[in-house]
Amino acid sequence: MLTIQNTFVVIASLLSAIASLPYIYSILRGETKPSGASWWSWTLITMVTVVSSWFAGASWQVLVLPIWLCFVQFGIAILSIKRGDNNWDGLNKVCVAGVLVGVILWILVGEPLIALVIGIIADMLASIPNFRHVFKNPEQENRTGWTLGWLSSVFELFAMGKWSVAESGWALYFFGNMTVTLFLVWRKQMLKIVK
Repeated sequence: MLTIQNTFVVIASLLSAIASLPYIYSILRGETKPSGASWWSWTLITMVTVVSSWFAGASWQVLVLPIWLCFVQFGIAILSIKRGDNNWDGLNKVCVAGVLVGVILWILVGEPLIALVIGIIADMLASIPNFRHVFKNPEQENRTGWTLGWLSSVFELFAMGKWSVAESGWALYFFGNMTVTLFLVWRKQMLKIVK
């Protein structure tokens, strides 16, 4: 049965799929240089997010987008090896180490809800190299891809059946993360409008 929530899941997933196309295309053309530290970390974290959310009681509607993201993130991580920003300075190393510690704690905790919170914190750490890269080099990012990805996170919020940590924790975090990235990608254009 196609409910309104399921419709929002479908829209969010389609937008995410569509968002990945211009992003990957711009990587292949050499216009976008994804942060390798972030994309590899996100791949690992999203895999664990799917598993912990499932065991915490999240419905399949909530998991469709993260499952899709696993595949996309892994593909972009592979592309980042030769075509990305592979800056492995101190900050990136600390962030990736934090991600690994978070994932290990996540797996060891055994309590799905606590694991989900640890996973979100690990994902925040994984996002720092990307935020820094986008802030310094917004021209090396695909604005269309990030904008569609942000819209996907908005529709993911509408897909929530109930507002609980298990059901909506990841979606709320994903929306916040995408909003920060969207702002950083469009920051220079927004400043031109304000001036």
